[in-house]
Amino acid sequence: MRKDGRLILVEGLCGTGKSTLAERLQRHLAGQGILSEFYDEGAAGHPASLNWHAFFREEEYRTLLERYPDMADAIRSRAIQDGNRYLVPYREVEAFEASPALYAELKARELCWTDSPAATPAEFTHAIQGQWARFAALAAASERVYVLEAVFLQHQIHDLRGHYEADDGQIEAHIRGIAGRIAALHPLLIYLSQPSVREQQTWISGIRSKPHVAAEANIRRMENRKRIELSLLDTLPFPAYTIESADRDWDDVYRRAVEAVGRHIG
Repeated sequence: MRKDGRLILVEGLCGTGKSTLAERLQRHLAGQGILSEFYDEGAAGHPASLNWHAFFREEEYRTLLERYPDMADAIRSRAIQDGNRYLVPYREVEAFEASPALYAELKARELCWTDSPAATPAEFTHAIQGQWARFAALAAASERVYVLEAVFLQHQIHDLRGHYEADDGQIEAHIRGIAGRIAALHPLLIYLSQPSVREQQTWISGIRSKPHVAAEANIRRMENRKRIELSLLDTLPFPAYTIESADRDWDDVYRRAVEAVGRHIG
């Protein structure tokens, strides 16, 4: 990262220590007198994520307003228009929660965390890349350094694979498109890794009491995800630094991450 860098991305498979590291890095930056903000993958008000956003095409959006005239102003005031498509953030919006029918409809049109995607693959990519472009404009106008965890690689691959059965080429094009939109922020990506995906998933399964994490199907899925992620690191238009920790020495991981951040500032 450079002095004008505005973004640190922390990525890696589940159980590699992403959340802990990202939060510690933000505290480190604050301790250095650097204005910074940390957002984990599920944070409310996340500036780059579109989780908890309902997706509508223009005619669907107009119909929504007609069906809920008493809520139309509240919907309009929050809607993000992108051409003839609209995104309506609905998380923790009291006005929407007070209308169970409206809230249910918004949830049914969820863009990201859903079993029934409302958007086509092309619409999904357009919406996600558009949000990253808006975030880049926000960050470029700020003095803050943003520390984001699991939203650049993990959630993109999860959604594209889970919702659309996307192949490697589609995933790579989608993520490279995001990378192009944030390159002007001079990001640094820190990728956390452990030698054996199988051993890592078995360990985290026990720690979190989630047996399905150690299931063979999930292990294969994680091995494939790691393969895609590692292949992408060398193609990004900004530096990516991999930290491998076989012994889960989190303090050593933190030390190495701080060194990586320091080498890219100034």
